[in-house]
Amino acid sequence: MEKIRKRFEKINYHTLLKYFLSYFFLLSFLLLCFFIAFRNQLRTAYSTSRDTSIQEKLILFQQSFNNDLDHVFNIHYNLSNNSNLKMLRHSPGSTWYSSLSISDMREFVSANPLVSDIVYIQNNGGNILACKNYIYQSKGEYYFSLNQKTLKIPVGRYGHDNKNSIVYVKNQDLSLLLLFPSVSNKKYELFYIIDADEIITRFNNMLSEEISGVYLTDGENNIISASGEQRVIPLAGQMNLFGLQKNDEGDEIIYTLPLHSNLYLTVCFSKDILLQYASKAFINMYMVFAAAGCVGLLLILFGMRLTYSPLHRLSKKFIGADNDSRGLVSQLDSAFSSALLEQKKLQEKIDKYHSIMKESVLDTIVNENGEEITSENMDRLFNGEPGSLMFVIKISSPENGEGMDYVTRNFRNFFLRTFPNNDSFCIRLEMTAEYCSYLIYYGGQDQDKINVLKYLLNDYYKDSGCRIALSNGSSSPLDIPNLYANAMQAGNYGGTCEIAFFDEMDVQGDSTYKYPYQELSSFASLLNQLKFQEAGTAVRQFFHTLDQSDFPAFYSRSVLTEVLTTIITSMNQQNIKFSAYNNIYFETLYYIRSFTYEQKSEDIRNHFMLLLTLFENELSNLTIKSGELQEFIEQSYTSTDLSIAMMAEKFHVSIAYMSYLCKKYFNENFSDYLWNLRVHKSKELLRNTSKPIEEICLEVGYENVSSFRRKFKKELGITPSQYRNGVEE
Repeated sequence: MEKIRKRFEKINYHTLLKYFLSYFFLLSFLLLCFFIAFRNQLRTAYSTSRDTSIQEKLILFQQSFNNDLDHVFNIHYNLSNNSNLKMLRHSPGSTWYSSLSISDMREFVSANPLVSDIVYIQNNGGNILACKNYIYQSKGEYYFSLNQKTLKIPVGRYGHDNKNSIVYVKNQDLSLLLLFPSVSNKKYELFYIIDADEIITRFNNMLSEEISGVYLTDGENNIISASGEQRVIPLAGQMNLFGLQKNDEGDEIIYTLPLHSNLYLTVCFSKDILLQYASKAFINMYMVFAAAGCVGLLLILFGMRLTYSPLHRLSKKFIGADNDSRGLVSQLDSAFSSALLEQKKLQEKIDKYHSIMKESVLDTIVNENGEEITSENMDRLFNGEPGSLMFVIKISSPENGEGMDYVTRNFRNFFLRTFPNNDSFCIRLEMTAEYCSYLIYYGGQDQDKINVLKYLLNDYYKDSGCRIALSNGSSSPLDIPNLYANAMQAGNYGGTCEIAFFDEMDVQGDSTYKYPYQELSSFASLLNQLKFQEAGTAVRQFFHTLDQSDFPAFYSRSVLTEVLTTIITSMNQQNIKFSAYNNIYFETLYYIRSFTYEQKSEDIRNHFMLLLTLFENELSNLTIKSGELQEFIEQSYTSTDLSIAMMAEKFHVSIAYMSYLCKKYFNENFSDYLWNLRVHKSKELLRNTSKPIEEICLEVGYENVSSFRRKFKKELGITPSQYRNGVEE
């Protein structure tokens, strides 16, 4: 019986081992798949990195090569004007000047590593000078001689065609790379032999495990210089003559870069090296991956349990019914679907609100006797092309006694003739017995629009005899009231001038109808800080200003619309539901758009104050209770991270609103309340415990002990140590 029990125990043990091994092999298979995928990704990433590095090396080589060529051209310029060579041309056969010229040429050769020799050939005198090599003439042809081997040099074919040619010359025995700079004087030839060893040295500096070969070729696929393995490279004539070209040849990548004229630099980059690196790295790390996989399996099982807790907390924020029998995922899906539907409805309300606001702004800029704005022109005002400008023009009645009806017809015909391409349009804002005003939208690609408009208005004055005043320009339709005021002001200050331009008058700061940008900005700031009493005072000030002056109707409408928009925007930012104030909002907007300021000023004022009161009350309904705040601060004051921003995030409100609540509940700023709480706790610990001051400092939420000591002494007049020892405050 004991043997049977032991046998079963052994079988169970092996079964458990089999399960373990099955999971282990499954995990190993997954790791192998990961190895293959990551191996390819590593190869791609490393290839990209090396590709960038090689391209940078090629560009640096090109820059260095071109700099050396520029230096050669400077040498050529100096040699062309060398006094000894000039004297040699006038004194053929002079050994003195020949010696001096060769000495000068050697100095220039030593100054540029790219040049191995300089050759000077004087046609009329037969002088042939070279720094290092032997050049001779035979039967009208010139030859280069080295170790009893000769190479014919194409002297005379290059150098006088202003192409600064680089020529590769070769035969079975020798090869040379020659640079023929342009020579203006046909009495002599001056050219340079490029040092092939220097180029190979530079090539060797570029070689690495990945770069198998570096080659310098010409347009006929001749290899001039090479470093690395010998191979057949693509024909240079098929390459891009203006930039770096990269060809993927399967196991390698070939880069070709033009250097000068018909010279090409070619680099062969082997991709197999990358694959070897990746394979070697993963073979060495595979056992580590296997061990990590076993640990990872346990962590996954443990992590699956941990994921339930945050999911449960998340569900509490979105799911209201506790007795819902569905799973958390199903409940969250339903909650998110409802939230998306609500968001869609809210977006529709916002779009409708934007449309209404756009119409209300446009209603403010047209007087009762102005023209109706078409929907096309409305869109162009608000969504005009870049560079478009708006102007306001005031046209006075002509001296010949023609009425304003004639003026409006005449000006519209003039405008249509001047701007026939529909890039621009004009809208009559108002018309009285003495003058009319127009809004001009000037689109198109014209750069100096205001000067063009001035020139055209001069022509219009000559045709009609009407006095004209032009405002400055702006790209925003909200500036139209100010543009109107500037046009009126230019007309008033212009005196007897036939044409008055606002931008040419020194009265910009005295506009009667200056738009209250600063006051509106301050009003928005007060609402963002939830200072409702000060905001109410600002609203009353707006109405006081409108009451004191005879503003045009569209100016008053624009200001009131801005105030209303500012209030509504701030309410949206504080998450006040639109349904709570939509009736008051639409009624207020109706009063602003459909009546003059004088007719409904009192009603509009009352509605504004009602909106502010509703704003404050709605915030109170959403308010966190005083006890909640106090309890949270009591629990968190020991944390150094406790701040007004942290509390705002905790209770899902704005920082400004959280600051407002602290001031309301505690009658002091949050920072002062927190300090008083911390100092009270620290005093208890100082008197009732023997803990070090540094430890007490950390327990009440201060990391900087010296800062805590300074503030403690500043507030109480004594140090923490003195307080512990019984010194009175």
